[in-house]
Amino acid sequence: MHGNWHHLALAVKDMEAVKRFYCQLLDFEVDWEKENVAGEAFSKIVSLPHAIAQIVMLRGYGARLELFRYHNPQGSDTSPKRQCDCGYTHFALSVTDIWNWYNTLSSSGVVFHCPPQNLRLGVWVTYMNDPEGNTIELVEYLEK
Repeated sequence: MHGNWHHLALAVKDMEAVKRFYCQLLDFEVDWEKENVAGEAFSKIVSLPHAIAQIVMLRGYGARLELFRYHNPQGSDTSPKRQCDCGYTHFALSVTDIWNWYNTLSSSGVVFHCPPQNLRLGVWVTYMNDPEGNTIELVEYLEK
């Protein structure tokens, strides 16, 4: 068998704020967008009877990020996960000039866990949060 990575999905409360964050600040592009996805097949796939969702597929960094805003059923808020909690904790974007990213995004109000840290020789890393608290890692691998 063979396959390729296709996308990561996030359920969101405020589609416009999240879409703006990823497109305007992180340079993703909208691949496609559908306002009301519904039907028996969709409900079976997501295992939610009578599901209806707005879906936006973003593309960037050689991958896709799928955003869901459910009209039915309404999602519930969960406490932000700590990085040591089991399950999804973050995804990473490989960037160049991490300090420029950090300064530009910080001045736009993006919340970082800390300034970029020299994790090991030639590797700089920092974590930030999107508008709904999802953690994103920025990592820069310097040429040797």
